[in-house]
Amino acid sequence: MKILVIQGHPDAKSFSHGNAMNYVEHAKSLGHEVKLVDLSDTDFDPVLRYGYRQHMEDESFPNHVQELVRNADHIAFFFPIWWSAEPSVLKGLFDRVFTPKFAYIYHPNGKREKLLTGKTASVFTTSHGPAFFYKMFGNVLFRWKYLLLAYCGIKATHCFDLGNMEDKVDKPERRQQYIEKCANTLK
Repeated sequence: MKILVIQGHPDAKSFSHGNAMNYVEHAKSLGHEVKLVDLSDTDFDPVLRYGYRQHMEDESFPNHVQELVRNADHIAFFFPIWWSAEPSVLKGLFDRVFTPKFAYIYHPNGKREKLLTGKTASVFTTSHGPAFFYKMFGNVLFRWKYLLLAYCGIKATHCFDLGNMEDKVDKPERRQQYIEKCANTLK
């Protein structure tokens, strides 16, 4: 299987980054072809300055990521939840990559065509709040699964959050179990 991992934490020393790197190595050890977009190590302008009215001057990075998405069977997203959303650099990547005519098309009759059908995705997040909060109130995981990915035709197969990251329950063993849970979705 061709897997694209999008690591959305801007800090290369973060738990989310470490989890993504473990997933990459585990996927490779199982014989999958893996590509990585590491937003902690990428210098691109995430701001969609003109909306979709006109292209920005430098579209090379978004075009490259579109090619990776186009060739992937499965996309795995890793990021922390900050203020009930993904980090701004990941939001900007989504804005600039999952664009009209690449991810979907609006037809004159008002119907939308999903252009990324047949692909699957996993969303692995971390949060300071309790994980049940993000599941119970729909928040980030609901939005990613149904309003972002499904909108383009991508089926989310796993959406996990490790909550209470700075609570008394947060221990190294707990974090290791989460890393293993994420990697085991590859089986």
